[in-house]
Amino acid sequence: MTARATLELVQKMLLDAEEKEAKRLGECIRAWQAEMHKLEMLRTFRTDYEARYREALARGDLPVLIANMQAFLARLEEAIAIQEQAVQQAAHQRTQQEAVWQAAMGKRKAFDLLLARQEIAEHAEEEKKVQKLLDEWVTQRSARQRAALSDEEGEHS
Repeated sequence: MTARATLELVQKMLLDAEEKEAKRLGECIRAWQAEMHKLEMLRTFRTDYEARYREALARGDLPVLIANMQAFLARLEEAIAIQEQAVQQAAHQRTQQEAVWQAAMGKRKAFDLLLARQEIAEHAEEEKKVQKLLDEWVTQRSARQRAALSDEEGEHS
Protein backbone atom coordinates (compact mmCIF):
# COMPACT_ATOMS: atom_id res chain seq x y z
CA MET A 1 0.00 0.00 0.00
CA THR A 2 1.39 3.38 -0.96
CA ALA A 3 1.79 6.16 1.55
CA ARG A 4 -0.96 8.08 -0.24
CA ALA A 5 -3.36 5.12 -0.05
CA THR A 6 -2.59 4.70 3.64
CA LEU A 7 -3.35 8.35 4.30
CA GLU A 8 -6.59 8.15 2.35
CA LEU A 9 -7.57 5.06 4.37
CA VAL A 10 -6.90 6.92 7.63
CA GLN A 11 -8.88 9.88 6.31
CA LYS A 12 -11.86 7.60 5.54
CA MET A 13 -11.63 6.01 8.98
CA LEU A 14 -11.68 9.44 10.62
CA LEU A 15 -14.65 10.50 8.49
CA ASP A 16 -16.51 7.28 9.40
CA ALA A 17 -15.78 7.87 13.09
CA GLU A 18 -17.07 11.43 12.84
CA GLU A 19 -20.25 10.27 11.10
CA LYS A 20 -20.79 7.58 13.76
CA GLU A 21 -20.45 10.16 16.54
CA ALA A 22 -22.79 12.54 14.68
CA LYS A 23 -25.42 9.78 14.52
CA ARG A 24 -24.98 9.13 18.23
CA LEU A 25 -25.40 12.84 18.87
CA GLY A 26 -28.62 12.79 16.86
CA GLU A 27 -29.86 9.87 18.98
CA CYS A 28 -28.99 11.77 22.17
CA ILE A 29 -30.82 14.85 20.94
CA ARG A 30 -33.90 12.80 20.07
CA ALA A 31 -33.77 11.08 23.49
CA TRP A 32 -33.51 14.46 25.24
CA GLN A 33 -36.43 15.81 23.19
CA ALA A 34 -38.51 12.74 24.08
CA GLU A 35 -37.76 13.21 27.78
CA MET A 36 -38.66 16.90 27.52
CA HIS A 37 -41.93 15.97 25.81
CA LYS A 38 -42.78 13.53 28.62
CA LEU A 39 -42.02 16.23 31.19
CA GLU A 40 -44.25 18.74 29.43
CA MET A 41 -47.06 16.16 29.27
CA LEU A 42 -46.74 15.51 33.02
CA ARG A 43 -46.76 19.24 33.78
CA THR A 44 -49.80 19.78 31.57
CA PHE A 45 -51.57 16.87 33.24
CA ARG A 46 -50.68 18.27 36.68
CA THR A 47 -52.09 21.69 35.72
CA ASP A 48 -55.32 20.10 34.50
CA TYR A 49 -55.60 17.86 37.58
CA GLU A 50 -54.94 20.80 39.92
CA ALA A 51 -57.85 22.62 38.26
CA ARG A 52 -60.06 19.57 38.83
CA TYR A 53 -58.86 19.44 42.46
CA ARG A 54 -59.75 23.11 43.01
CA GLU A 55 -63.18 22.50 41.48
CA ALA A 56 -63.71 19.53 43.81
CA LEU A 57 -62.75 21.71 46.77
CA ALA A 58 -65.10 24.46 45.59
CA ARG A 59 -67.95 21.99 45.19
CA GLY A 60 -67.30 20.59 48.64
CA ASP A 61 -66.75 17.01 47.47
CA LEU A 62 -66.32 14.23 50.01
CA PRO A 63 -63.17 14.49 52.17
CA VAL A 64 -62.05 11.01 51.08
CA LEU A 65 -62.19 12.11 47.40
CA ILE A 66 -60.23 15.28 48.24
CA ALA A 67 -57.63 13.20 50.14
CA ASN A 68 -57.29 10.83 47.16
CA MET A 69 -56.80 13.77 44.82
CA GLN A 70 -54.18 15.25 47.16
CA ALA A 71 -52.33 11.92 47.29
CA PHE A 72 -52.47 11.65 43.51
CA LEU A 73 -51.11 15.20 43.14
CA ALA A 74 -48.25 14.28 45.49
CA ARG A 75 -47.42 11.20 43.36
CA LEU A 76 -47.67 13.35 40.26
CA GLU A 77 -45.13 15.80 41.77
CA GLU A 78 -42.81 12.86 42.45
CA ALA A 79 -43.21 11.68 38.85
CA ILE A 80 -42.41 15.20 37.62
CA ALA A 81 -39.31 15.34 39.83
CA ILE A 82 -38.16 11.96 38.48
CA GLN A 83 -38.84 13.10 34.91
CA GLU A 84 -36.89 16.33 35.51
CA GLN A 85 -33.94 14.17 36.54
CA ALA A 86 -34.38 12.10 33.37
CA VAL A 87 -34.34 15.33 31.33
CA GLN A 88 -31.16 16.48 33.10
CA GLN A 89 -29.53 13.10 32.48
CA ALA A 90 -30.49 13.18 28.80
CA ALA A 91 -29.20 16.76 28.51
CA HIS A 92 -25.93 15.71 30.14
CA GLN A 93 -25.55 12.78 27.75
CA ARG A 94 -26.33 15.09 24.82
CA THR A 95 -23.66 17.55 25.98
CA GLN A 96 -21.10 14.78 26.43
CA GLN A 97 -21.87 13.28 23.02
CA GLU A 98 -21.61 16.72 21.42
CA ALA A 99 -18.09 17.02 22.87
CA VAL A 100 -17.20 13.54 21.55
CA TRP A 101 -18.54 14.45 18.10
CA GLN A 102 -16.66 17.78 18.10
CA ALA A 103 -13.44 15.97 19.03
CA ALA A 104 -13.94 13.49 16.17
CA MET A 105 -14.67 16.35 13.80
CA GLY A 106 -11.56 18.20 15.01
CA LYS A 107 -9.37 15.16 14.39
CA ARG A 108 -10.80 14.74 10.90
CA LYS A 109 -10.34 18.42 10.05
CA ALA A 110 -6.77 18.40 11.37
CA PHE A 111 -5.99 15.33 9.27
CA ASP A 112 -7.63 16.91 6.22
CA LEU A 113 -5.37 19.93 6.69
CA LEU A 114 -2.33 17.68 7.05
CA LEU A 115 -3.30 15.81 3.89
CA ALA A 116 -3.82 19.08 1.99
CA ARG A 117 -0.39 20.31 3.09
CA GLN A 118 1.16 17.04 1.96
CA GLU A 119 -0.53 17.40 -1.44
CA ILE A 120 0.86 20.93 -1.75
CA ALA A 121 4.33 19.66 -0.84
CA GLU A 122 4.04 16.81 -3.36
CA HIS A 123 3.00 19.24 -6.10
CA ALA A 124 5.87 21.56 -5.21
CA GLU A 125 8.31 18.64 -5.36
CA GLU A 126 6.94 17.57 -8.73
CA GLU A 127 7.22 21.12 -10.03
CA LYS A 128 10.85 21.22 -8.87
CA LYS A 129 11.57 18.00 -10.79
CA VAL A 130 9.91 19.34 -13.92
CA GLN A 131 11.82 22.62 -13.59
CA LYS A 132 15.09 20.72 -13.13
CA LEU A 133 14.42 18.67 -16.27
CA LEU A 134 13.61 21.85 -18.19
CA ASP A 135 16.79 23.52 -16.92
CA GLU A 136 18.89 20.49 -17.93
CA TRP A 137 17.25 20.41 -21.35
CA VAL A 138 17.90 24.15 -21.86
CA THR A 139 21.51 23.74 -20.69
CA GLN A 140 22.10 20.79 -23.03
CA ARG A 141 20.48 22.60 -25.93
CA SER A 142 22.59 25.67 -25.27
CA ALA A 143 25.74 23.51 -25.14
CA ARG A 144 24.80 21.85 -28.43
CA GLN A 145 24.15 25.19 -30.06
CA ARG A 146 27.50 26.53 -28.85
CA ALA A 147 29.23 23.39 -30.05
CA ALA A 148 27.53 23.71 -33.42
CA LEU A 149 28.63 27.34 -33.67
CA SER A 150 32.21 26.37 -32.75
CA ASP A 151 32.20 23.70 -35.41
CA GLU A 152 30.93 26.16 -38.00
CA GLU A 153 33.61 28.70 -37.08
CA GLY A 154 36.27 26.00 -37.28
CA GLU A 155 35.14 25.08 -40.78
CA HIS A 156 35.23 28.68 -42.00
CA SER A 157 38.73 29.34 -40.81
